[in-house]
Amino acid sequence: MRQTDSEDGSRSSRPSVRELEVLHAVITTRKTTAAAQRLGVSQPAVSRAIGALEARLGRDLFIRDGGRLVPTADAFALDAEAAPIFAALARLDNWPNTPSVGANLRIFAPATIAHTFIAPMVQRFLKVEPDTRIQMEIGRSDDAVSSVADGSADLAVLDVPPSHFGVRAEPFRQSVAHVLLQADHPLAMNEVITPADIGDEPMISVTRRFSARARIERAFADQGLEPRTVLEAGTVQFLLEMVRGGVGIAVINPFPIAYAAGPGLAFRPFEPIIEYETA
Repeated sequence: MRQTDSEDGSRSSRPSVRELEVLHAVITTRKTTAAAQRLGVSQPAVSRAIGALEARLGRDLFIRDGGRLVPTADAFALDAEAAPIFAALARLDNWPNTPSVGANLRIFAPATIAHTFIAPMVQRFLKVEPDTRIQMEIGRSDDAVSSVADGSADLAVLDVPPSHFGVRAEPFRQSVAHVLLQADHPLAMNEVITPADIGDEPMISVTRRFSARARIERAFADQGLEPRTVLEAGTVQFLLEMVRGGVGIAVINPFPIAYAAGPGLAFRPFEPIIEYETA
C-alpha cells in the first residue's frame, strides 16, 4: 500500500479510507486472517495496511497477544473518529433511492440566547417542519463562530461581532444596555439610570471574558466612578436570578433575557448608551 504524498513532497499522516476499513475489521475480529476474509483480501495485505497505518501515525494500534491482536486506546479512538465517514459512505451506497429523512439543521448559540430565544422558535419550527432534525449546541460565542467557519454548524446566533473572515453576519436585532433591577427598587422610579445614579449600589456582572463587561466599566470610568461588583457570572440567566434574589442590580443587554424575566423585575435604559447587535 502506497502512502499519499502531500503537495510539498512529504508523506501525509492522514489515513486512507482503505486503511480505516482494515483497522475496523481487525478491531472487530482481533485477527488478521478473519479481517482479510471479511474484506476479501489476503492476510498479508491486512498486515501491510496495519503496519503502514502505524508507521504513518507513529503509534502502536495493536498489541500482539499470542494469535490475537488487542487494540490500543489509540486504535479505538481512531476507529471512533472514522465512524461518521463510514456512516456517510453507507448512505451514499443507496442514494438517491433511499427515502428522504428530512433535513439536518445544526445550530450553535450561547446559553442565554439558546434557552430564552431559540428554544421557543425551535418548538414552533418543528411543528411546521416535523421531518427536520435539529442539533443544538450551546457554548461560548467564539466557539459558535469557529463551528460555523469549520462547517460543524450551519448557523450561529450571538450578540458579539464575529471576528472571523470565514463567516458572514446577518444582523437582525439591535438593542441598548438596560439596568435590570427589582421592580420595587428605588432606582426603578427613574426613566433612565446613569453610573452616578447607581453609585455604590451592589452590582452583579458578567465575567471579564465578555466584551460587554469592559464597555460597562468604561462608562463608569468616564464619569470617575468604579462599579461595586459583588458577584460575577458566566451567563445572563444567572445574573437575572441573582437580581431576582436581591443580590444587586445588573447592566445587561435586555435581548433576549427580557422574555424570561417574569414579574417582580424591571428594566430601565442605561446611559451612556451601549449598543448591542444580535446576528
